[in-house]
Amino acid sequence: MFSIKKKFRILVACRANITRSAYLCGYFDKLLHDQYTHARKRIEIVSAGVEARQGSVAHDVVKHVAQLNGFSLRKHQSNPFTRSIVKRADVILVMEQWQKDQLIKRYPFATDKIFLLMEYLWHGPAEEIRDVPDPTGKNTEDYHEFINIAHQEAERILHELSRQGIL
Repeated sequence: MFSIKKKFRILVACRANITRSAYLCGYFDKLLHDQYTHARKRIEIVSAGVEARQGSVAHDVVKHVAQLNGFSLRKHQSNPFTRSIVKRADVILVMEQWQKDQLIKRYPFATDKIFLLMEYLWHGPAEEIRDVPDPTGKNTEDYHEFINIAHQEAERILHELSRQGIL
């Protein structure tokens, strides 16, 4: 008899699911494709927005920034949170404390799997954990802080998941 192991599902979230979580979802996928090819069948990255409408496209500037970093968000469509998507997630990574608070209030059964992006699998000082800045509505140059955090955190998280044998 064959044993089918469930995929580890990361749900990346922000407010509208058109900038930060869209970019991070795409960047996680790029890293999996480029550096963790062996793990692509064991992990799934999805995204949603705490206040998202269904089917919105990624913000034009973040699509441009993604293209500059070697991946496309052309097919991205926003998703709102649902009970089902929360239940299926193994971990939910949010950008800001208010998003974490909102999700815990809406889905108390998921409290133990909702984290700020920077706190998930973090081993450093707690005072270094902070919200991820929202660059929506700003120009490409203003995205640098967000992109630096997004890349650093995605790489750190995948490395840690690999080290723990999840990937």
